[in-house]
Amino acid sequence: MSNDVICPYCGADVEINHDDGYGLEEDLIFSQECDWCAKEFVYTICIEIHYDAKRSDCLNGSPHKYKPTADRFPETHRIRCSDCGKETIQPEFLRP
Repeated sequence: MSNDVICPYCGADVEINHDDGYGLEEDLIFSQECDWCAKEFVYTICIEIHYDAKRSDCLNGSPHKYKPTADRFPETHRIRCSDCGKETIQPEFLRP
């Protein structure tokens, strides 16, 4: 079981139930029953955003680093740049 929160009554690890998107809005108070002690507690949510920057030389004049995609339909011959994420069809499969 995930340990989203610790039950404030019994100390058990409790996974917050977000079925149908419940409990995903900031600045509101939500409630949930502990699976272990059956007591109801309240919680709030804080959504954090993290950024991960990396070089993308192809956006600065270098060639794209294309690799085949893990496409469900390999006959589409799609390729994706491993730096910037640009997708295209392999040049030999483009129609004139």
